[in-house]
Amino acid sequence: MMRPEENETTNFSEAQSASPDVVGIQNKNSSSEGRATPLQEVETETNRYSNAEEKKSPTQSAIAIYQEIERLLESDKCNDGIRTELELSFPEYRSAFIKWRRDLEKTDHGIVIAGETSSGKSTLINKILGIKLFQGKVLESTSTICKIRNSNQIRVFTTDNTGHTVLKYFSNKGRLQYKEGIQELREYLKKRTSVSPDDSVDIQIVDIRLPAPFLKQGNTILVDTPGIGGSGKVTQKLIEYLPNALAFIFVIDVSSAGGMQKDRLPQLLKTVTDLQKQSEMPCFNPENVVFITNKWDLVQKQIESSDEDDSENKREEEIGIWENLKKDIKQMWPLVREENIFKMNLKDVSSQRRNHSTRSFENFKKILASLVKKAEGLRVIEHLRR
Repeated sequence: MMRPEENETTNFSEAQSASPDVVGIQNKNSSSEGRATPLQEVETETNRYSNAEEKKSPTQSAIAIYQEIERLLESDKCNDGIRTELELSFPEYRSAFIKWRRDLEKTDHGIVIAGETSSGKSTLINKILGIKLFQGKVLESTSTICKIRNSNQIRVFTTDNTGHTVLKYFSNKGRLQYKEGIQELREYLKKRTSVSPDDSVDIQIVDIRLPAPFLKQGNTILVDTPGIGGSGKVTQKLIEYLPNALAFIFVIDVSSAGGMQKDRLPQLLKTVTDLQKQSEMPCFNPENVVFITNKWDLVQKQIESSDEDDSENKREEEIGIWENLKKDIKQMWPLVREENIFKMNLKDVSSQRRNHSTRSFENFKKILASLVKKAEGLRVIEHLRR
């Protein structure tokens, strides 16, 4: 099969989703003569199941177990007495098993970056990758879900709401060392993620493959999401993607409404909590949440423009804003660790400048590295623990 040439665009039908083989445990009907005991039958079937499972990945094995449980719950072997006991102890057991199995079938381990419109999400991703991949704007810019994963080849998969996928190959990774190569990729992404084009809202997911060694070779990905408080269809894309997350990085614009508009970020955090309660996010750990408070330079300008003349009072005012913001964050998300709350101006982060923002960003990258490590194989580990 001929490989698409560099810069060539290839159309695909909806991506295939391969279902793993299912290994069922069935009772064997022995003849009356030499009939095996129930224990022997179980041992025989367990050995057959184990031998077959040796050929399957841990994820496929766990999915097969869930499928077998679902079949068992629907079979005659699960009588009314058993169902009554289950409903008393676990009223949502039917839907929970289905949700857990579907969660395990998800291949991506997403670290989702979210926040209000124009809070600095795209700038954060640019700083993490070390290249200007996204064009940051003053107004709402990202209109779709953008996945970023590590790859030796630079490719972009674009999937619309009908499931139709387009693949575009770019030059080899060496081109990202040059301004022209980065600009080519950025312009291509801008046309498919910007709020401006009418057809961008019809694009569901943009999957970006490029060299990002810190994500390693697993299925851990960074996910840039539409801003909270944007247009209805765009915000809905964010809400629909939330169950896929294993960790969150929330970016807060401290210059806007004291950092959090009450009808936006707090509501999103509540949605995440509700999804957990509904067994929609069984592998999400509430401690795996980071808050980046951004645009402190604008707060400083607001303070400087006040009538207050005492510089010490101005400094204390900024400290007071910072302490109150941390208090608000902890009230919204009680399990957040203080070391996971960062204060910086993302635009000032630079390897060439040693300032507070750069130092804070370096500490953030250490936390990000720990999130990436935790996300590796997290789904199968959590489900096998059940």
